Amino acid sequence: VKFTTLLYTIKFENMNELDGLCTTVERGNREKFVCEAEDAIFFRFCESEADLHSEDSSSFRPTYTHQVFGDEEVIFGYKGLKIKIFYTAGSLKQYVRVQHTEIVPANSSVQPDNVLKLLADQTPAGFTTDYNEFVMDMDKDRSFRPPGAMVSSYNMVSSYKLEDQCFEIYHATFEDSAFQSYHSRLQTFIIWYIDAASYIDDEDTAWSLYTLFERVTSSGLTRYRSIGFLSCYNYYYYPNKKRPRISQVLILPPYQKCGHGAKLLSAMYDHACSDPAVYDITVEDPSENFTRLRNFVDSLKCMSLPSFRPEHLKNGFSKRMIKEAREQFKITKTQARKTYEILRLKATNMSNSEEYRKYRLEVKRRLNIPFQKEKKSMHKLQSFLNPQEFEAVLQSKSVENQHDFLEKSYRALELDYRKVIERISAHV
Repeated sequence: VKFTTLLYTIKFENMNELDGLCTTVERGNREKFVCEAEDAIFFRFCESEADLHSEDSSSFRPTYTHQVFGDEEVIFGYKGLKIKIFYTAGSLKQYVRVQHTEIVPANSSVQPDNVLKLLADQTPAGFTTDYNEFVMDMDKDRSFRPPGAMVSSYNMVSSYKLEDQCFEIYHATFEDSAFQSYHSRLQTFIIWYIDAASYIDDEDTAWSLYTLFERVTSSGLTRYRSIGFLSCYNYYYYPNKKRPRISQVLILPPYQKCGHGAKLLSAMYDHACSDPAVYDITVEDPSENFTRLRNFVDSLKCMSLPSFRPEHLKNGFSKRMIKEAREQFKITKTQARKTYEILRLKATNMSNSEEYRKYRLEVKRRLNIPFQKEKKSMHKLQSFLNPQEFEAVLQSKSVENQHDFLEKSYRALELDYRKVIERISAHV
């Protein structure tokens, strides 16, 4: 990557710092050279040279830009700035094109952001700025094949094609050098779409990754398109087991809201369940969207278990449910409980007020457990505080406040559960 056409970068924490340093560009004009990074960046997957010039809706924008352009998420020094980042559809080779209509005057004391350098700092695998080189990359991409071993496949009905679309899921580790190289390009998406994400150590063979591809066959030729991935870390579980912890899951924007996330997560479960060394599967700091996805997948799986049948759900959460969920699908006790609550709500007759009341009370009893533990700790706290301090603590934790919090927590939880149930109903 060459940077000879752009000047050295100075980053600003806020506009006041820019005010103090900017002496050549007048205050009324300099704001014209500041743009929102999100508005300037465009991504596109390319399979032919025509894709480099197309202006259709297949381009997509980032969700987050702060890891590249700072907390203010702005770029200084240009008017009409467009940063176009092209990827080959399968192997994800990158080509970056930076365009602008005007640049801050050369005699300014404040220099424009070095866009290419900022991008290069977050792109370990590198990228090209050479048009012809990328055209050759697209040509090579036709022969790209997914690294790793295929563990699952599925078809989806296409809304714009006569035939179904075919998708394949592969499993790989960093022991595979071909996968290591591919992953170095794939992971660049996480800084744009997962908040506070960081690149994982590709020298650590405890990582397992599942990658999703579309297989496209046309005129007798087959090629692959990258769709998304799931990463998990295999932790040791005493005495002779392992506990995979899901770390990052991303379906690339053009393919979101099509059901691919559920297919990918389910394939990971199935592959882990085939390994007798896996005790159960956990998740690292899940987002709300992933929590809902996980609840959906786990509920679908548990619906097939005898202990989760409707006639058993009304008898309450049982040890048999915990055992079956873990042994059959590697679902943790806590997650099995959530799945039970979702399926029991689904089986609850809402026109029967007593049946619905019993359901609410059982869920609230679980939500109330932290308050009960807190009460026990209050006796210990009393010995460390004077009477006035202890009374102030008691008032802040009044029964009314606890009831209000409990009710709000329950309502929010039921709303989330109903969204999962709606998806289950649409699926089955």
